[in-house]
Amino acid sequence: MTEIFDAGQDDAAAVARVHAASWKATYRGILPDTYLDSEVDGERARYWRTALATIRYPIVKLACEAGAVVGLIALHDDPDDEGYDFTIEHLHLLPESKGLGLGRRLMKEAAVAAQAQGAETICLWVFEDNSAAIGFYERLGGVTDAHGTDKFAGGDAPDRRIGWHDLDGLIARCGGR
Repeated sequence: MTEIFDAGQDDAAAVARVHAASWKATYRGILPDTYLDSEVDGERARYWRTALATIRYPIVKLACEAGAVVGLIALHDDPDDEGYDFTIEHLHLLPESKGLGLGRRLMKEAAVAAQAQGAETICLWVFEDNSAAIGFYERLGGVTDAHGTDKFAGGDAPDRRIGWHDLDGLIARCGGR
């Protein structure tokens, strides 16, 4: 049975482990191999220690199975994404947890939490080469409305913004309340 709960400072190591494992499995060929092979674990550990200690994200939900974190979603209210109340900065699952409906559950929980904070819209940025994720977001009703380039870890990867202007519709596509 998977539980969804709010992240706390003590979850940083588990969140970093899931995040790094997700990137290693998903971003090969998108982010530089040297980063994925030798830097991502330590860099993500430092990142999440700081992010959870400083409450960088007002919404961080974790999927937990048998006491272990297997997925996460993190949202922030970024004024740089004009026209959106919240931006999904991270949605990651352990590779072996994909295809089980956890991404959909995390999206629903995040959308409900965003609405509770007064949000009407959310968006995210996804690498153009991540076709599986793009398909997932489009099946949930997301619409591409911008393109850009993500400069991260010494690479330049084309990306796109996908947004939702109907959170009730997103929640319904994720299985409803």
